[in-house]
Amino acid sequence: MKRNICKLLIFSVIVYLVSACLGEEKEIEYSDNPNFVSLKFGKNDSIPGLVGAVFTLEYDADLKDSIIVNLDSLPFKTRIDSVFPTFSFKSTSRAYLLMTDSMGTGLDTLVLTGKDTIDFTKVQSVTNYSANEKVSRTYPIKVNVHQIESELYVWKKLVNNIYSHGSSAQQAVFFKNRFLFYASSDSKNYLYVSNDAKTWTNATVSGLPATDNLRSIRVFQDKLYLVHENGLIFTSGDGENWSGIDPSVAGYACHNLLFVLENNLWGLFRQGANQSYYFANSEDGAYWIIQDAIPSNFPIADYASLSFDSRTGKPKAIVMGGRSSAGTLLSKVWSVEKNIFNEYKWIDFTADKADIQPFSGASVIPYDDKLLMFGSMDDNGDIRGNGRMESIDEGFTWRATDSVFNIIQDTTQHILYEPRAYQSVILDEASHFIYLIGGRNKDVQAFTDVWVGKLNKMYFFE
Repeated sequence: MKRNICKLLIFSVIVYLVSACLGEEKEIEYSDNPNFVSLKFGKNDSIPGLVGAVFTLEYDADLKDSIIVNLDSLPFKTRIDSVFPTFSFKSTSRAYLLMTDSMGTGLDTLVLTGKDTIDFTKVQSVTNYSANEKVSRTYPIKVNVHQIESELYVWKKLVNNIYSHGSSAQQAVFFKNRFLFYASSDSKNYLYVSNDAKTWTNATVSGLPATDNLRSIRVFQDKLYLVHENGLIFTSGDGENWSGIDPSVAGYACHNLLFVLENNLWGLFRQGANQSYYFANSEDGAYWIIQDAIPSNFPIADYASLSFDSRTGKPKAIVMGGRSSAGTLLSKVWSVEKNIFNEYKWIDFTADKADIQPFSGASVIPYDDKLLMFGSMDDNGDIRGNGRMESIDEGFTWRATDSVFNIIQDTTQHILYEPRAYQSVILDEASHFIYLIGGRNKDVQAFTDVWVGKLNKMYFFE
């Protein structure tokens, strides 16, 4: 009997404890953190580019508060009047937007449901309440949209005429913080100098015989180099006083200069015995080493050349168009860089391709992750297309530049850039300005004007 009573007491205690545990409700703790995490814009087929907006929380010194803002502005003219936003917070019980009302004179509130279409031109701020509704946080919102067309080139004509006399050849370079514009006329060399490409003065050229090979001028190791028709190389440390150097390669004569690549000046030499042309390079501009014979259909004159670093940081160079030793106008684009064996190898980019036609008189610069080519003249002396092409793959393929965004005109003076070739193209790498100086047209009319232009979005990188 006592044993049964004990069992009954134990059973009763167990039932009581179990009942007590089951009857006790665990209290749920809600977060008191209302802080912002993210804002994303959903896809809207009628407004491309919205999903590319990246919003972060940034401190605004003027407001003395943190704001939700996209530092990288949306493209020019992107509409933000029909946006599907998704807000994320550390916790939330409810959130609303403070917006300018329809009359533009007051403020309205709009509770966020997650299925909203919002006109962000009217949004002022967002207020979020934490999950426990005890704490709220308000964040100003700013949606940046570019106010200028970032892909538009803006041009201005700086100078109408640097000189008025005739000229048979010309070339401009930027050397030791000065613009130097050379011209040859009537068996005489002329030089015009400027600090800003706008105001030009005469200077005297000393020690350089009259020459029509001015486009061979290259800047190398703080000096200017030029190949004269007499086979001598002339050099100058100030652009005004020149002296001749005999390359002294037995059996060869220097014919032209190509580019500067990996601290070497590269040129073309002609062998006297068979009149064949060879590549040559020099570490000091005086002592030259003859390399391989040039490939067939490689230009010896009137070409465009450029050395630059590839997207992988590898030095390379290209040579485009020009005339072969037989006088044939070429459409070739040749590229050279070191291979895995540390040897320079030339590649014909235009093999089995027809994206460009034969041309001469062009200049090429690197710009905005592209290569830009200015001036290209066919065998009849006509300018091809609008005189400008671009390559997005380091010279492998070429296409005409956009006729809407890249038209050379001075809208303030209502002046169009006259089609031409053989102009000098100078890039100011610090300011991203492009200078176009001189050139000539089909009638061999020499231009002596100066234009300057810049892609709008390059202002963002200053």
